[in-house]
Amino acid sequence: MSRRPRPPRFLGLDLAWAPRHSSGGAVLELHEDGLKLVSSCSLRAHEDILGWIARNRGRDGVTLAVNAPIIVENMGGQRPCDAQLHEHFAAHKVDEYQVNLVNASHPRTIGRALMRMGFDPDPSAEGDRVIETYNQATQVLLFGVERPIRLKIGPVGARKDAVARYRENVDNLLTAAHPPMIDSAALDELIEADLPSCNGSRVGELEERLEAVLSAYTAAYLNIRGPEDCAYLGDQDTGYVLLPTTRNAPAGA
Repeated sequence: MSRRPRPPRFLGLDLAWAPRHSSGGAVLELHEDGLKLVSSCSLRAHEDILGWIARNRGRDGVTLAVNAPIIVENMGGQRPCDAQLHEHFAAHKVDEYQVNLVNASHPRTIGRALMRMGFDPDPSAEGDRVIETYNQATQVLLFGVERPIRLKIGPVGARKDAVARYRENVDNLLTAAHPPMIDSAALDELIEADLPSCNGSRVGELEERLEAVLSAYTAAYLNIRGPEDCAYLGDQDTGYVLLPTTRNAPAGA
């Protein structure tokens, strides 16, 4: 009896900029009626991150979207793609980052390790791909917000409020998007987590996992709708950011 093929998978990684901080991971699968969140998790060490990716990549090619800079070659200042991001999203108060070898060495190390594992940074490549995305800009484009919801900053009470609003957008807007997210036990766990009883560590895990879900959605968006429906800022030599452009279905879909 032949083994039933696994549905196409898409991975999202909310990658910490420093190895002492944890990261979030999420796995989406494509089913006939939409994208199903299979799992989300909090990842600690460098080895945990790469091991999680290796376990979930499958045999048929996977797209991994990373919410952190993975191609960084400039010693100081910022990359051209980061300047472009600020130019396009300054009115929405999206954070402007100085991405360089000094402050982004950890995500760059992970990015280079992924390329050694066979992940191609070209968004148009076949097989395993790794792309850089930026969730604050994605929120503006997919959620239609004037300003992105900022996670991981402020006192715990304010962070809980931000998590509540963020997951409400994921639950209400991505389930009505193209492609749609569909109900799953893993999604329910995130959406229904009891925020009032969460301590700071638990809130941090929810923040990372929600960010990873949005990154995984970007990976699926690229695969399903194609590079032509994405915004691409920068290049593969100096660094780039890929963003989904709209949650609405394309004309004729």
